[in-house]
Amino acid sequence: MAALPPYRLATLLTLRERKKEEAEHKLAETLAALHREQKRLKELRDELVAMEDKRQALRREYMDKAMKGQTGANDAVRHNAFVEHLKDLEKQQKEAIADQEDRVAEHEGYVKAARDELVLATQELKALEKHKEKWLEEVKKEREAKEEMAMDDIAQTIFLRNRDGQ
Repeated sequence: MAALPPYRLATLLTLRERKKEEAEHKLAETLAALHREQKRLKELRDELVAMEDKRQALRREYMDKAMKGQTGANDAVRHNAFVEHLKDLEKQQKEAIADQEDRVAEHEGYVKAARDELVLATQELKALEKHKEKWLEEVKKEREAKEEMAMDDIAQTIFLRNRDGQ
């Protein structure tokens, strides 16, 4: 069987395959970045919970001492100042969490864009692959038709030789 003629859109097919691979790679990178940002957000939230727990524990500890009469006025002032400092730190942590939530939302947008790009690249590649399949079928039909015509010519030549030779 003779070799197939070259597919005239082979270069475009290669480019679309490469574009799809690049889109897959970009999606993987954006997903990894999103996971890093989500992990950082979880860490910030966990730190806030720990800060709040620490403040509550200090408050309970101070209340226990106060109930036992082990604290003075100076201790109360220092304790209140320290609690206010802890509340300020918690407020800063909440602001950091809000900023991180914005970063996570931004990265979610990047992931969506990368997914859309991958879908488009995949659709373009599949369309061209379908075109190539149809082209191959067409080439095969043409080849079969030519072979059939050649066989008919051979059969006709044999028939004519046999008829003329009798």
